[in-house]
Amino acid sequence: MKNDVVLRYKRIIIVLIIVIVCLCSCFGIILYKHISNDEDVYDMFNNLINRRNNNINKMLFDSNISYDEKVHNSLKPLHIDDGNGVIQGTHPKVLYFKDGFNGYKYYMVYTPYPYGNDKYENPSIVVSNDMINWSVPEGLKNPIVNIPSNYKRGKVYNSDPHLVYNSDLNILECYYRFVDDTKNIVIIYRLKSKDGVNWNKKEEILKGNRFKEDYLSPSIIYDNGIYKMWYVFKNKVYYIESNDGVNYSNPRVIDIKYYAQDKLKTWHIDVIKSDLGYEMIMVAYNDWKSRKVMSLYYTVSSDNKNYMNSVSIIRPSNVSWDNRGLYRSSFIKDENGIYYVFYSGISRKAVRGIGLSYGSNINNLIGSKTK
Repeated sequence: MKNDVVLRYKRIIIVLIIVIVCLCSCFGIILYKHISNDEDVYDMFNNLINRRNNNINKMLFDSNISYDEKVHNSLKPLHIDDGNGVIQGTHPKVLYFKDGFNGYKYYMVYTPYPYGNDKYENPSIVVSNDMINWSVPEGLKNPIVNIPSNYKRGKVYNSDPHLVYNSDLNILECYYRFVDDTKNIVIIYRLKSKDGVNWNKKEEILKGNRFKEDYLSPSIIYDNGIYKMWYVFKNKVYYIESNDGVNYSNPRVIDIKYYAQDKLKTWHIDVIKSDLGYEMIMVAYNDWKSRKVMSLYYTVSSDNKNYMNSVSIIRPSNVSWDNRGLYRSSFIKDENGIYYVFYSGISRKAVRGIGLSYGSNINNLIGSKTK
């Protein structure tokens, strides 16, 4: 009996020693970082911490496995008319102004896309003060970018608009992507506006070969005098930045991973900067044929380098307007920490629309129930 007690205490002491050694090792690595500038050692430790956090997040997010579309999905798409009677919209980008910009708190750029007809896929602007009721601002005529003069369905078209606020100049900037598959070129254009109504002539920002760059779904923010852009090429996310919005740095790959399946391929993205760092939402697919039945995913990074494994936040419904799949979406996060996600949905009849889901927890959003 006495020997058993001694053995038990010995085991406890050994465990305590191991714990103390581990704690000392971690403390030593942190201290070493500060006194030696050894980035490799620090990065190794930081990766261990990130892996631990990812495991914790995975346990939290897995609780969302019993997905309820009646809770998370928007009951109906928002009624958004481009002013020409076209109400099927897609690929939104929404900006929020707490104190308003020229009389409105919310500005959206999107493209009408009725039944997938890219002839109408031209950047258009609508505004709102409540995120539910959207209208064309007085004096503006949509689209703000005309149909390409050499338009050819599926070959030559406009696409992928994005809206940026330059806080230093107090202006809006609208970016969009022009594709010409007859010449294998892709161009990112920019327009500027002081009031959200009158837009100047387009200027070429980036141009490339579709087989080398493509600049799919550009997501841009203006942060402390720097234009930061993320885009997709061959299902990989790339990051570039610029001081003037024209001359950009060499691209850097950002590794995006998914909890659900390692084989998921990233397609369209949106990025915001917040109190958490850089938050990203994106749609992804298993193979090219399934790109119209995608779900919406979320990830976050404090340094724009190491991103948390992505998790599903909104999925296609079974019976509603978004029962086929989701597409490029946009989100904002207000001063109270509430997320508002404007997501593109597609029905099995190929009807497009933009829905709204919101909540303080990005992993447990509530769909708008406005009829």
